[in-house]
Amino acid sequence: MKTKLFSLLIFVIFLGCDKDKNTEPSFQDNTFIAQRANETWKGTTEIGLTANDTLIFLAVGDGLDNGVMVAKIKFDGIGPYTLNHREGIYYNTLGGDVLISQYAIEDGSNGLFSITTYDQESRFIEGRFEIPLRATKLNNPEIKDSLLIISDGLFKGFIRKDILE
Repeated sequence: MKTKLFSLLIFVIFLGCDKDKNTEPSFQDNTFIAQRANETWKGTTEIGLTANDTLIFLAVGDGLDNGVMVAKIKFDGIGPYTLNHREGIYYNTLGGDVLISQYAIEDGSNGLFSITTYDQESRFIEGRFEIPLRATKLNNPEIKDSLLIISDGLFKGFIRKDILE
């Protein structure tokens, strides 16, 4: 009898610990998370669309001086987009207004920006990004390597309703 009661108790505990199978990454709308130089980098996003269908993605790291990434693509819905040397940049500031480093995709190299979900009616969008960057400006003596890799990027949010100029 004790064995059956014990088995029933374990079964009830097991059922109570059932995990939500639809668990998404732990970030909210209009946010991103990525690996920047092998460290977790996260923050907020601003996503806009121009009149000529250029999607402009702005990722601002949490905290005043935690980096800003900008990517732009000729938007045509769900799918992968290749970023070239004119379509992806990253920069760091000091105090939010003094540029201390700037990076761009090196000529001959490519980044990847992929749209995995897009709802035209609600303007909800989510996707992934990976961007290899090379320094174009370094005003920080603590930075020794001019290569910066942003990888495993995930984002989700809403495209602004107003058209960007």
